[in-house]
Amino acid sequence: MSMQVVLGDRELIVNISGLEVAAILKKEIKIPYTSIVDVQPGSFEFPWTAVKRAGITTMSYKAGSFVIHGEKYFLSYHDAHKVVILNLEGAEFDKIVLESEAPEQLANDIRARCFSL
Repeated sequence: MSMQVVLGDRELIVNISGLEVAAILKKEIKIPYTSIVDVQPGSFEFPWTAVKRAGITTMSYKAGSFVIHGEKYFLSYHDAHKVVILNLEGAEFDKIVLESEAPEQLANDIRARCFSL
């Protein structure tokens, strides 16, 4: 999946492209910075009890909407050890997990735009 994170003035935008758009049923996700309550770089362990709502799940690739422990997640990663995890409040998803080549830097860039963090 081709995924691009755009840090706008008031919101973070996740642009999704490629064939996965049909499986995920979304082309973009907009997240107001005011909805972000925590940002953490790190690793994500995908629980096999997750319920897929729309998306793709393979051994090495997770993308789409899932319900995990009663919370709504959006996942997009190949490498579960190079992700940024956003905890959200009052948004479409409770958590968003995005792969980044530089997770620490992306987390710092997002934090710099979130006045509440």
